[in-house]
Amino acid sequence: MKRIGLGVLLLGWLYGVPFLLIVGLIRRTSSPYLDTRAQAQAFGATTDTILTTALVLNLVLPAAGMLLAWLIRCDRYWIRHFVGALVGAALIYCAVAIAGQAATTPLIGWTPTGNEPAPQVTQCIPTSGGRSCPGG
Repeated sequence: MKRIGLGVLLLGWLYGVPFLLIVGLIRRTSSPYLDTRAQAQAFGATTDTILTTALVLNLVLPAAGMLLAWLIRCDRYWIRHFVGALVGAALIYCAVAIAGQAATTPLIGWTPTGNEPAPQVTQCIPTSGGRSCPGG
């Protein structure tokens, strides 16, 4: 049973983290057609959540697996695999940092533009200070 749990942790890191990163990066580089600003903010927030979850799991899963393998006195096979996974996690962080430097917008915290039309100005309200309405 110990080996199954450790195997699930390792496979979760090996396949789950890259999947979430790829989905998040594809969503970040796409230009979705969103009707309103609220939809654009929801899209950006979901993408941020996916990328943040992937980056947190990238560190947590190998560290938890190594700690668990050490605590249950498992054989060195699993400890070596999780140490290798920590090295792989560092490489993933380096790849994401390079992608972030090459991107034109930040990877986390960016919201796409909505396609709402600008509101039409229908009347002019004069203000004090000598500024009058445009056009008369």
